[in-house]
Amino acid sequence: MDVNVILNDFERLKKACDDMAGKKILVGLVGGVDSEVLKIAIAHEYGTEKLPERSFIRASFDADQAKLGEIVSGAIGKVLSGQTSADAAANAIGAQAAQMVQNFIDDNRVKPQSDFTKKTQHTTLYETGTHIRDRITYKVEEV
Repeated sequence: MDVNVILNDFERLKKACDDMAGKKILVGLVGGVDSEVLKIAIAHEYGTEKLPERSFIRASFDADQAKLGEIVSGAIGKVLSGQTSADAAANAIGAQAAQMVQNFIDDNRVKPQSDFTKKTQHTTLYETGTHIRDRITYKVEEV
């Protein structure tokens, strides 16, 4: 094999790695989110004195750690093979991670204990006016 071919491949791989290393993917309530919605989301994620912790971001990543690893590995593999750019891979990872959180919320909704509570109790992450579930998104930042 020609040394120049090896050096060109090395440089391409190094650039791909540097491009990916320069990305930070934020998943959750990012961007211009109403402060009241943020306050409610934080209360659910971490709990308060009166509200038990109902993590939906950390818990979703903990529950689907292997799936998230596959998503990241697949995207990085495509970058290293030259099939996609680091930007496209980071956006694909972010979109799929945000969908994982939304799916976790869908799969773990609090079930009302009776017909009475069905009428009076709402699942804040999903049903009330804040619609936290629908505001889960991602953002790719350069670091």
